[in-house]
Amino acid sequence: MLIINKTIKLSAFMIAFLIGGQAIAKNVNNIYIPDVLKPWKEWVLYNKEDFFCPFEYHDEKNKHCAWISHMKIDFNEKSGIFSMRGILFAKQWIVLPGQNNYWPISVYMKNKSLAVIEKNKRPSVFLQSGKFSIKGEFIYKRLPEAIFLPENIGLIDLKVNGKKISNPFFSKDNRLWLKKNSKENLAGNRMHVRMYRLITDDIPMTMTHHLKISISGMSREETISNVIPESSIIMNIKSPFPIQIKENKHLRIHVRPGEWNLKITTRFHKNIHKLIPNFLVGPSEIWSFKAQNHLRLVKLKGANGVDPVISDVPQNFRNYPAYKVLKNQPIIFQEERRGDPEPLPDQLKLKRTLWLDFDGNGYTINDKITGKVNRNWRINMAAPLELGRVSFNGKDQLITLDNNKSGVEIRTGHLNMIVDARYSESIKNIPAIGWDHSMNNVQASLNLPPGWRLFSASGVDNISGSWFEQWQLLDFFIALLIVMAIYHLKNYRWAILTLITMVITFHEPIAPRLTWLHLLAVIALIKVVPEGRIKSMVKVWFVFAIVLFSVYVLPFMMYQIRTGFFPQLERDNQPVELNQAPAFRLNSSSPDLMKVRKKILADSFNYKQEKRYIPKKAIQHSVSDSVVQTGPGLPDWRWHKIQMNWNGPVDKSQVIKLWLISPTMNWILSILRVIFVGILLIGITQSYKQQEKSYSISFCH
Repeated sequence: MLIINKTIKLSAFMIAFLIGGQAIAKNVNNIYIPDVLKPWKEWVLYNKEDFFCPFEYHDEKNKHCAWISHMKIDFNEKSGIFSMRGILFAKQWIVLPGQNNYWPISVYMKNKSLAVIEKNKRPSVFLQSGKFSIKGEFIYKRLPEAIFLPENIGLIDLKVNGKKISNPFFSKDNRLWLKKNSKENLAGNRMHVRMYRLITDDIPMTMTHHLKISISGMSREETISNVIPESSIIMNIKSPFPIQIKENKHLRIHVRPGEWNLKITTRFHKNIHKLIPNFLVGPSEIWSFKAQNHLRLVKLKGANGVDPVISDVPQNFRNYPAYKVLKNQPIIFQEERRGDPEPLPDQLKLKRTLWLDFDGNGYTINDKITGKVNRNWRINMAAPLELGRVSFNGKDQLITLDNNKSGVEIRTGHLNMIVDARYSESIKNIPAIGWDHSMNNVQASLNLPPGWRLFSASGVDNISGSWFEQWQLLDFFIALLIVMAIYHLKNYRWAILTLITMVITFHEPIAPRLTWLHLLAVIALIKVVPEGRIKSMVKVWFVFAIVLFSVYVLPFMMYQIRTGFFPQLERDNQPVELNQAPAFRLNSSSPDLMKVRKKILADSFNYKQEKRYIPKKAIQHSVSDSVVQTGPGLPDWRWHKIQMNWNGPVDKSQVIKLWLISPTMNWILSILRVIFVGILLIGITQSYKQQEKSYSISFCH
């Protein structure tokens, strides 16, 4: 009897759950149910049988409704039998051993034949809850190489050709591999191995072994001798078939016909300056070398260079120089230089979010900088920005001064930094970067509070959300069409007034646009329609146009007056909050500790009258009691969002110029919008009355 590895604990664990599950089911059955509700019991529990299945102690949703406690398998060259027993806590489909080419037949339970149905390409039978014991047979032309087994098996007895197998091999896909009794080497059994290796000059040095294996004949077990260096340690294996690496670095693989690729990654546990290739598969091999010039500059001696393409090197090795390596011919790694005096430039990406203060006195900034650092191992924020808080990978960092510039030290090559800062200079001119580093990619989001608008901006490649960017060619066409209509109905003075009105109202929310054209078309039609029934219909149409225009323009005027005086009412049900966080967050509420930390903060920082600060010196104390700057509180509101992007790298001296519309200016524009729209409406109505008067005089004559 074989106890499968890793199933001993699972068996005990599941047995405990089986007992617990039965107790749960019994307790459920013993629950008192009123007589009126008893007829509904089966209806309520329909398709809920798995609710009473045992589950893992830490995961209630991971239920186990089927458990196969014991399975016996006996195979010979032409047929095989199996038996399995276990328990079900709910009626369900049970997977049987076998697959498409090896389908179980004559499956019985308690001398009753069971119908074997294909479910998910596996033979299955449907059973009711309770204990079960199933028997079945296999008939085939030759002994299968492997056979699929169901999951959650406790114990297995395996016999092949009458011989008990004490250590069968299971693959990850739950296949049981069967050993053959015959060890004959048939004439058609051939194997051809081509080995390609990639040396990565990293710390530590690694070697990737790529085997291209061609197999013909029967599925069988093969051994490839001495293919891995003695001074290396295996890190990773990617193999399409079962593989075992013995202590003497031999590969024991269970192969099957076809073309296969096998990859093994190893590392050397010591510095390598000389390597003797006494582990080659053939008399020679093709090796590739991936240099790491930022660590050291190495020159290879003892191997001749070859063309990677002609040598049929694997595709992922072809970007590196290739060499032909002979067996037992030493390869020397001659070190020319350690480190890289001219490393690659830093590759940094900046994602910035800005919040304009409600009073327009400055910006609160949140920066996220990611990328690779190769040269500069300190990053400083340039004036006039004030650095408040810095964190690397979620851990706050201490801000220090370097030549009167506040910044932090960078300890790793891969940067993931989040920064909070303040900017209190002119809100019309802000730095695009604000750091002493140029950035390869920059994206920025500007959040404007209620009452503020952005007219336009310069120093940005792409911007969305500004007033100027809203104008499209169709908008220009419609606005000019309205202006020209007013010009022909009135005169050039009214046309100028209309042009100003269109400019300041066209892109306002619920502003009348096409309704202007509708009203003007009716007035123009009255001018040319002769007296009679048609003219009466046009007059009715004019009244309807006036009513329709009023439906649009009156809410627009009310909206402009309301938002002009109270900008926060611009959006309905839109709360605007600004969480004023304290300048520093203290992790403990202990009065004594609070006093100590306040004293440290007072000695370490100089507070301005505006309650902003600049770090003066680094704090030297134990790590457990470290106090770092936490910066200003970040707003959590969203109102008008302006998106800014750059198409390429951005220099650190780049400046963004913003033309902002303040709440006061926006209030004046709101009043002007109401006045101008009202004047135009009155002027159009008077034009209609003048036309009616002239028509009546001409009719009397």
